[in-house]
Amino acid sequence: MASSSQPNAMPAPSGVPERPKKLQRISQACDLCHRRSIRCRPSNENAQQQCQNCYSFGVECTYNRPSRRKRAPSRSQATAQDVIPLPVLQATSTSSGSKSPSDQQHATESSATSISANTRAYGDGPDYTGALATVREGRMDDGIAIAWRSFVLASEETIDQLLSVYMDIVYPIYPLFHGPTLWDRLRKRHHLTDQGFFASVMGACALASARARDGALNEYTSFPKDGPVQQSEIFFSAAAEAIPKDLNKATGIGYMRACALLALTSVQYGQIASMHQYIGHLCTIFAVQHVHDELHWPLELTLVDREERRRLYWSMYCLDVLSAVVFNSVPKFDEAGAMVRYSVEIDDDNITPIGATPTGEVNWLRGWNFTTDLFRILEHTIRRVRRNQAPLREDRPSISLLLVSDALTDSQIMENILHLYYQLPARFKDYTVMMSASRSDNLFGFQAAHIQVTLQLVRMTLFSVNIPSDVYQKCNIADQVLETFHGICPRYLSAISTPLIYHLGGIGQLLASLMEAQLTKATYLRVRQLLESMVSLVETLESDLQPSAGASKSLRAQIVKIDTYMRMPHPLPMQTQTLPQNPTAFTIPPTQQQRDAESTYGMGGILPGGIEEFTLPQEIVGEFPWPLIVHRLGYAYNATFHGFDRGRGGDHGGRGTDVAHTWKHIHLGGPRKQGGRLRT
Repeated sequence: MASSSQPNAMPAPSGVPERPKKLQRISQACDLCHRRSIRCRPSNENAQQQCQNCYSFGVECTYNRPSRRKRAPSRSQATAQDVIPLPVLQATSTSSGSKSPSDQQHATESSATSISANTRAYGDGPDYTGALATVREGRMDDGIAIAWRSFVLASEETIDQLLSVYMDIVYPIYPLFHGPTLWDRLRKRHHLTDQGFFASVMGACALASARARDGALNEYTSFPKDGPVQQSEIFFSAAAEAIPKDLNKATGIGYMRACALLALTSVQYGQIASMHQYIGHLCTIFAVQHVHDELHWPLELTLVDREERRRLYWSMYCLDVLSAVVFNSVPKFDEAGAMVRYSVEIDDDNITPIGATPTGEVNWLRGWNFTTDLFRILEHTIRRVRRNQAPLREDRPSISLLLVSDALTDSQIMENILHLYYQLPARFKDYTVMMSASRSDNLFGFQAAHIQVTLQLVRMTLFSVNIPSDVYQKCNIADQVLETFHGICPRYLSAISTPLIYHLGGIGQLLASLMEAQLTKATYLRVRQLLESMVSLVETLESDLQPSAGASKSLRAQIVKIDTYMRMPHPLPMQTQTLPQNPTAFTIPPTQQQRDAESTYGMGGILPGGIEEFTLPQEIVGEFPWPLIVHRLGYAYNATFHGFDRGRGGDHGGRGTDVAHTWKHIHLGGPRKQGGRLRT
């Protein structure tokens, strides 16, 4: 009976070579062999680390795919995991690592959307692009991301220069990065492995390049001049491509900051629809992640992370309010529901992930926070203007009449603003200071200029609540605003760049409405002088601004067109009535400047009297080509300044006089000297 075993096996005869031991087949193929459906066997050179195919291709031999369908955990295991709170699990999983708190946070926020770059060394260094392993493994679905990472890796010097430009001319108004953390992460090339941070860096480069191209640089800031003309648009495309289409996956501050930077860059381009798009993306991410309430922020956030979120939130709040004023959009932020603290008034160098060290000196962020206060006032003013100017609706009752009460008058609001303003340190009120090589001094200079620009925006908005019908009061308001802009250092105005051009839209609409109204010789000359001042300011600002290039020439051509009509000998359409408001104002003898203007523009002797009124024909006045305030679909008129175009001020009583009187004292630091006499 044959036995199943073979006992007493005969040993091999001496001198006969022993048969080699048969290599065992690998029980599970590696990822590369499994993907290519080829045989996986250990390599002869490095059998413990790589299979023969991975060794031949020079790629890492990985077993990341699941080996089989995993069964559900047992009830005891599931119960044990459910009992342990999630923060405890996260703390347990990260406690064994040696990363810094900041690195742990960046790794947590970017874990879901990290870039699949292979950091294994090939040749001279790691393959940050991921191209080598991806192409050799035959996986081409990541080709676009590889192309962008390769572009970034080849443009490191340009990126460093553009981020320096950002920190010099954009950061003082939009401090969306913590400076030391930005440079440290850039040095470690986190932007090549963290997709959210990659999008933020690309967005910052796009904005800095656009500002530099539009003339915002100064002699103290270097800029890569050998780049392509479309350099900004290239970085813009890289940032937009990195943002997930599913915004639920856009976790972490990197994607939020990228959307904010793309919205600001869209304003620089003059692409208002794109600005609304990325503000909408940002609002969606804010809502999903409850950014408006610090109680819902991740527990593992460091102080640096919290400060970046606070600055990002309030920066975008200000941009949203500005867009609501200028572009007649609905405010998407509500300051009353924002449970986000203001940024601490400490320099970035004194803020670390574990704490902050105040110096006791006045910090530039004091002025930045005050500007946020002005935008909060502006938000409520917008709602007030729209309530007052909204037509009566037949389809629904007015809730504002039942629940909303405007207890304070416009003049009282102005006085409160001025009270806050005069409490600021003197450095924030000296807006005539020149830009220098000192970055610290420039930070204060930027705040002083931005405060003045925002004050004038609040001023025009409050003025539009109750517009006086007196032409001279309107001219005084426009004159004071233009005088303030002319007094600000041109370098700071150029650095603020395109958004400042939009601020001038309200003044432009006011002056255009005056040209279309009933005029006298004196009022025409006054309005014309203001138009000349406006053109001079636009010439200073527009420089190489691509969206508004040539705006000053178009404005000046319109003025020449009206002057030509005024010099024609044909009779003008006259009316014998006099102005009902302030009738004695028109009997004041003309100044020497007005007499010179009459002689220069051929106005002398055309009108038979100084109190007669005339109206310029509509085909002569036309639509003034105000810079970037093009009467395109959806932006035909500005809601806040809507009353300027049709002269609705006569329906609001005489409260505008108090407004103009209060704002007469807005010039910084008290009275200013002008024309050899003290102006108060």
